[in-house]
Amino acid sequence: MVPRLDLRTPGQIVLKSLNDRTLRFREDGTFHIGVFEDLHFAEDDEKDEKSKEVMSYILSEEDIDFVVINGDLVSGERTQKADSSKYIDSVVSPLVDQGYRWASTYGNHDSAVNLNPKDDMFEAEHKYPNSLTQSRVSGHEAGITNYYLPVFSHGQSNTSTPALLLWFFDSKGGRYYKKEGEGGPPVKRPSWIDESVVDWFTETNSKLKKEYGKVIPSLAFYHIPAHAMLEHQQTKGVDPHLTPGVNGERVNPQGTNLWRYDGQDVKFMNALLHTEGLIAGFSGHDHQNDWCFKWDGSLVDHNLIGNGINMCYGRHTGYGGYGNLVRGGRQILLHEGNLANDTETWIRLEDGSSQARVTLNATFGQDTYRAVSNDVGKHDSYAQGSLLPLAWLWVPIMMLSRWSM
Repeated sequence: MVPRLDLRTPGQIVLKSLNDRTLRFREDGTFHIGVFEDLHFAEDDEKDEKSKEVMSYILSEEDIDFVVINGDLVSGERTQKADSSKYIDSVVSPLVDQGYRWASTYGNHDSAVNLNPKDDMFEAEHKYPNSLTQSRVSGHEAGITNYYLPVFSHGQSNTSTPALLLWFFDSKGGRYYKKEGEGGPPVKRPSWIDESVVDWFTETNSKLKKEYGKVIPSLAFYHIPAHAMLEHQQTKGVDPHLTPGVNGERVNPQGTNLWRYDGQDVKFMNALLHTEGLIAGFSGHDHQNDWCFKWDGSLVDHNLIGNGINMCYGRHTGYGGYGNLVRGGRQILLHEGNLANDTETWIRLEDGSSQARVTLNATFGQDTYRAVSNDVGKHDSYAQGSLLPLAWLWVPIMMLSRWSM
């Protein structure tokens, strides 16, 4: 097993052995997370190779400590039962080759009639010592990837008090897996975080606070965005200077994938708002969006009043799936000494540039930033940080494509 070199501190080389599965801040107090979003492997070999090139390039350009694969690892409807696990091998190959540890959430395309997320994905990931993906909540409607990972201070053991918690949730969606030989049409799965998972989250977080005698700062990762992002987009708008990023399609939140939205994720949003120390939640799913916003008290969604939690999209990383933005990945840089007010995030693109760098502090949403460059495909018609009428015309087409999968 080849260790990875950590070269951030000038003049100092630290060997990272994958035998040690404990996540820690660096000696300089930083912890850098790279997020790969909507990879959609299995559509064709050429796209998969291009997606791996994007991943490898970002890993070479950013000094990443830990990787999150935040949903839709594959386009499950394009796999076959006999070959589904091989696509996971392909998805994680850039991470395995370069010795990175990772954790996954599963998305709506990670479950299909011919793809069982438990046997074909979760078990495939667990072949690798690099994988920290877990499953902590049982039950038919819970999904698979519901768990948390602690991150400790530099030099601390895994019996110490964590400096940070990373929460992972399965927002489900897609179609239920059917065993070979079963008839009937595909059956859709609920596309929101189940109530049993929310109960587990709130109970576990309460126990951790009691166990450690303090509130531990945290981040949350889930594939399908919360409804508050749509509420923000529709009522307040995505300001390209206050919340820079590409705003290319209508937010499609939990509960809207062939379901009539009836507040299915309200319990989850309420739990997020009542989680002390939660800095931000990160989602994907909408391939033409990559902005963040602060859910503050000026936004009310289903009688829930924001308390300052930040919500961010990732960036469409894979060449599978719809959309023609330049591919990339969200970066998150945490500073242990001031997690609540010095968490930086930006988008690294495959063309070598980075954009939309913001600090998720108390004044995010009020601070002014430069609007992002128009980095979409040259045949695209998206404006910087705004939705043009042509983009709205494409939304039904995108939705038909998404729902048919």
